[in-house]
Amino acid sequence: MTLRIFSLPVRFPVLLLLALGLALPGARAVDFVLFKNIWGDVIVATDTTTEGHALTPPSPQQPVYFRGLSLGRKLGSIPGDHEPDVQEVNQVVTKILAKQGYLAARPGVHEPTLFLVVQWGYMEPERNNLLWFFGYDPAQDIAAPASEGFLGMDVFRRDMRSHSIDTILTNAREASYGIIVTAFEFKSAKTPKPVVYWQTRIGLPANGKSMAAALPTMLLTAGPAIGRESKTPTLLDADDVREGRVNLGELKILDVIGVPHRSPEPGAKN
Repeated sequence: MTLRIFSLPVRFPVLLLLALGLALPGARAVDFVLFKNIWGDVIVATDTTTEGHALTPPSPQQPVYFRGLSLGRKLGSIPGDHEPDVQEVNQVVTKILAKQGYLAARPGVHEPTLFLVVQWGYMEPERNNLLWFFGYDPAQDIAAPASEGFLGMDVFRRDMRSHSIDTILTNAREASYGIIVTAFEFKSAKTPKPVVYWQTRIGLPANGKSMAAALPTMLLTAGPAIGRESKTPTLLDADDVREGRVNLGELKILDVIGVPHRSPEPGAKN
């Protein structure tokens, strides 16, 4: 009885819509989607240092110039994944940065003031500190445990958590693709004490995706938030990009160096 009650309302409209799509003139059955693949929110967290606070945020009208270094998939990988071409990822990174006012320096024309390092990869909760990566702050969590291993009144406040905190905690329990962009002062970048200005971390759950498909979508989604300080992590809808509402335009390439295999990022668990 339960199966009949459940199946009749679902199967009949589906078959009817498919039949109409095949039979009616001008109808397009291919436009009918029973289950839409929703990717959800990209999480963007940016940490800014004291030196970074002193900088004036760039814009396309008032750009800053940089030299760039790509470390490739230093954050890790998984066997069998479809990985993107390193230069293709670098092209997207450079284009996205240009839209925010970060332009590649040209010797003798525009001297660099920033040294940007980009890296990406596949991260697992068993070996990576994803709470750190996503910018989780217990002080912003109304249901954060008062003490580790002890359940108190915070248990009853879990349904009161913000969407941002709830999404971070959920995503931190599963494998994710991650991208890190770190900005250094150019003149001190190769010294024993480089000055860090800011670091932006971008994450999206890996389930049901490939690295090749996820990374460009993540970068396009996170673009306006890269290098922009925020008091809390920013959640941006990846499906806006997937539905074709972003134009890549012309692209340029960053430099590339050798890629270590599955090297953990800062903050990773040993």
